[in-house]
Amino acid sequence: MKRIERKSFGLVILAVTAMIWGGSYIFTKVAVESLPPMLLASIRFGIAVVILFPLSIRRRGSFSTVSHRNAALAGLFGITFYFLFENYGLTMTNASDASIIVSTAPILTIILYDFVRRRFDLFEYVGGFIAFSGLFVIIYSGSFSEGSSVSGNILSFGAAVSWAAYTYFYEKIHNSSIWTTLEVMFWGLLFSVPFAVTEVFVFKRPVEFSRSAIFGVLFLSILASALGYILWNKGITLWGGKAATLWVYTIPLFTIAADIVFLKNSPSLLFFVGSILVGLGMVVVIIREFRQSAPLRDRINQ
Repeated sequence: MKRIERKSFGLVILAVTAMIWGGSYIFTKVAVESLPPMLLASIRFGIAVVILFPLSIRRRGSFSTVSHRNAALAGLFGITFYFLFENYGLTMTNASDASIIVSTAPILTIILYDFVRRRFDLFEYVGGFIAFSGLFVIIYSGSFSEGSSVSGNILSFGAAVSWAAYTYFYEKIHNSSIWTTLEVMFWGLLFSVPFAVTEVFVFKRPVEFSRSAIFGVLFLSILASALGYILWNKGITLWGGKAATLWVYTIPLFTIAADIVFLKNSPSLLFFVGSILVGLGMVVVIIREFRQSAPLRDRINQ
């Protein structure tokens, strides 16, 4: 596949994934009203693993010990920790706040990559500062917005940090096959089950399989997990970790629209002020990323 075709294919893949994951906040918000957060995550990925296993058994890759370790770390951060923070966050805050806060993951990913590679750029950090200023405004707005809270918003930020770590470890595997996705999910499921067991048998959290919860689980497991992670991981391979993660920026657009239409939530004025700052910071970072990649594109085209 030619480079331009690869990028175009990756564009479609990442756009579809963003739409699915934008809707996943709504389904998660509804489902956690009936099911404990980590039990929901465990059921979600348990079903996804069952779906993916028959599809991947003939495409099993040959992994080194290092790849298995990175897959385990990707599962720990990208599934267990991510959904520990996101699902519990959504029990305390609304879907719009959570999606905007988690959308700062690309900036955190860039900072992580720069720290690891010891390459620092002033403009990236100016953009990051602007975005995080907006992030703090949104977190603070949880004190005034109906259905939101500062605690829930802080937990959502923990999900963003977890996603940055997931992207880093997944890219180190250098394999985007379905089997890779399955192994990452399996590790995430393995690490998540103890949390789910603790919720149900130690903390005695109520479990109710309502119609809305069942529908939410099916959407989250089949589309947002089985299909979503395959598409996203393929997008990382086609675009690279830093560039692919920029698509997280588009997820809140779908979440906010669905939150207003279906859940009837009305964001506060501070939410919109913070969102504008986050968006402005993201634009600065995106422009800088494209300008840095321009010399490389010019050399390729020569």
